[in-house]
Amino acid sequence: MSNFHDDSTTASDPLAIDLSESKLRELQPELYGWRAWLISFSWGNQRLGARAITAMLREHLSFGDSRAALVVQIAPHLIVAAYTDEQDAVLLLQFPDFLTDQYALHVGSRLLTVNTYGEAKRVAADIVEGPACTHRYANLYPLIAEFLSDDLNLISQRKQSIVEAEWNRAAQFAQARLAAKQVVVRDGRPLYSHLPAKAIVLSSSSAH
Repeated sequence: MSNFHDDSTTASDPLAIDLSESKLRELQPELYGWRAWLISFSWGNQRLGARAITAMLREHLSFGDSRAALVVQIAPHLIVAAYTDEQDAVLLLQFPDFLTDQYALHVGSRLLTVNTYGEAKRVAADIVEGPACTHRYANLYPLIAEFLSDDLNLISQRKQSIVEAEWNRAAQFAQARLAAKQVVVRDGRPLYSHLPAKAIVLSSSSAH
């Protein structure tokens, strides 16, 4: 039973990977130490503190839907495209540059996104729905599995099971987003990747 997610829906491809707190600390050090006392995270009608945020992220990785993700840029910034089959779309996510060397990433590196979803009256402004969109959800909350979990064997096995058509679709959608006049990129860190309002806007000339 979930404490932070809706049990009336289930993911088509949950992976049940565990959260690595050492990796989370790298990406979100403000969840630890004295700064953790200052954290307040809006989650539905709740305000979550640092400990509850960590529990929510652990639950997300365990119950969320696992799908294709691709590195689409490493300079001047690391950008990953996370695919969602629910919206038949990708979100572009920017991450700290140190991850490029840490994970030996290059353009085309295959990663895994674990997605959960939110409902609202309007679709998030940075989501461009594809022709196979189910129209069930308004927002996407992607977490990149490799950056948050040590269960690398499970992650690798799941990536190998994703059909080539999904990887190709993610790449095509990502290239279309990168070719736009303004390239809108979310902060990919786990405290922010559900927030379209925090999107980073890059000029198209810096996005290739």
